[in-house]
Amino acid sequence: MSEIKKIEHIGTTGGIDGDYSYSFSDNQIVEFIDLLNQVELGGKVDENKASSNGAVSYCTIYFVIDETLTIIPGEYFKIGDTFYEFDNYDELWDKFIVFNSTK
Repeated sequence: MSEIKKIEHIGTTGGIDGDYSYSFSDNQIVEFIDLLNQVELGGKVDENKASSNGAVSYCTIYFVIDETLTIIPGEYFKIGDTFYEFDNYDELWDKFIVFNSTK
């Protein structure tokens, strides 16, 4: 936790004026990192198969060492430039939705 400066959540609902952006509170950062630690990833997935239309959200983690990591949670989980199978999607997805609707 002490290595993270902030987490910014950016997304779109896919509709007109549907773009949004906000930073997580300190408590939300702790909860989000805890949720990420529960994610079970499978094999890599081709980007064409994993690409989504419409609503999408990104979480960018800003580290104190001036590095960032962008993740895109969804049916397929993108970390940096690589998509992976999200093996426990059904178990965890509702918990990710909470962060999509938090401001």
